Amino acid sequence: MTRIALFLAALICAPLAARAEPTLCTARINGQDAPLAYDPDEPGLRDHFSRREILFTSWGRDTCPSYVVLRSLTPDLTDRQRGPFCLRHDKASDSIIGYDLGRRDAYGRCEAPAKTVCQRVNQTRNAAVAITGAAARGAVNGARALPDGSGAVILSGSQGHIAGALSSIGGAAAAMASSPAIVAGAAVSVVAVGGAVYACRE
Repeated sequence: MTRIALFLAALICAPLAARAEPTLCTARINGQDAPLAYDPDEPGLRDHFSRREILFTSWGRDTCPSYVVLRSLTPDLTDRQRGPFCLRHDKASDSIIGYDLGRRDAYGRCEAPAKTVCQRVNQTRNAAVAITGAAARGAVNGARALPDGSGAVILSGSQGHIAGALSSIGGAAAAMASSPAIVAGAAVSVVAVGGAVYACRE
């Protein structure tokens, strides 16, 4: 009986022993060094960053791949759902100050100078479903689904246009119209993706 127990214990512990230690890295976020970690044996890891970035992160202060940084800033999304977003880099502090909508360069940063900063609007799963559904029905002017496979729907325009569009959808989406994240910006983009809503404003 003891041999059987030892054999079963060995089987259970074997995968744990084989699991690789996480790779620790440092990212410069909002002017401060932030310690992060990632799994070096993750399947498809090399698909997330370029050879240029591998070289870039092997020296200097920032040693975290950009996808690790973006994951830390958008923990509720999958890598596919993060498709519309890029990292916003601030030259003055030489750090990442958030994320924005746009194409990424070889380092995961916004390819064009970013003009907005995105933030998640809390308690928005129902709003995300409503916005996505309204866009699919063509019930909201200016709403468009991105063709990148992320499943994101983007609604862009002036603060007044966005507030009116959200109000016309009703329910949880209408409740967002008066959110500080939307009211504070002159030009706003609302992104519904992965059961969450992000407001990107100047």
